[in-house]
Amino acid sequence: MHSGQSTLSFIKMHGCGNDYIFLDCFCKAPPSNPAMLAIQLSDRHTAIGSDGLVLMLPPDSTDRQGRMRMFNSDGSEGSMCGNALRCFAMWLFHSGYAGHTCQIAMNDRTVSAEIMESDISRRTAVIRVNMGPPTIQSSGDERAYGRELILADVITNGLSTRMTCVSMGNPHAVIFVDDVSRIDFEASGRRIEHHPMFPDRTNVEFAEVLSGNRTRVRVWERGSGETMACGSGACAVAIAGISQKHFSRQQPVIVEMRGGNLQIEWAPNGNVYLQGPAAEVFRGTLLLPSCL
Repeated sequence: MHSGQSTLSFIKMHGCGNDYIFLDCFCKAPPSNPAMLAIQLSDRHTAIGSDGLVLMLPPDSTDRQGRMRMFNSDGSEGSMCGNALRCFAMWLFHSGYAGHTCQIAMNDRTVSAEIMESDISRRTAVIRVNMGPPTIQSSGDERAYGRELILADVITNGLSTRMTCVSMGNPHAVIFVDDVSRIDFEASGRRIEHHPMFPDRTNVEFAEVLSGNRTRVRVWERGSGETMACGSGACAVAIAGISQKHFSRQQPVIVEMRGGNLQIEWAPNGNVYLQGPAAEVFRGTLLLPSCL
């Protein structure tokens, strides 16, 4: 090992292709500069490559099994991440830190997760996560959870962009279109993320309504750009679609994303349940400058 360098052990995991570098901070102190580390390690050409970095932290109370912090590939800290939470829950179960159910703290929420299926030999699982209730955006019944907004200076399919703003502990702008394959996805996603209407930026979901309570979605994730999937984004699309009567609340909404399908249930108790796969890809150790 060269002078001034230290080793870092990591685990690469993903949920429907939304991939993160996970650090086990149960037995080792977390890095001093996780934001800078996320930027360095997420580069897909010069490093491991990922949508971001996740710190798996020990619980700070006896009623929880872990805490999680997630940093996007640009170094910004995320406030919610359903796909990473499923991966963390799988790791807790496979590592013996938790049983078939667990409680994970992330920012101001405690999320409960349940292992529905598990294959420890392949390090895969199907996990159902209680994401909690959406945040009320306006007055009214189901429509209270979506704030309608028109951006006159952003054109989608030749018209001003209409969207439904939903919060699952993090912001989402959901735009329903006739065909997600026929939009200027990257330009529109980037412009909406950084639009002055969203001073803290926003995640952006373009959704195409299909038959049978299904939808096809492309995700532009705040701080990461296009991702293969987004758990909280899938929840936001389901909520927006139910509030606009595109989907029935009486049955799960199937959200088809580029990395796979997620199942969303908006239960009568107000909580939103996200179910989908998680998988470990590989483990490794790398050399890092001591400043990181």
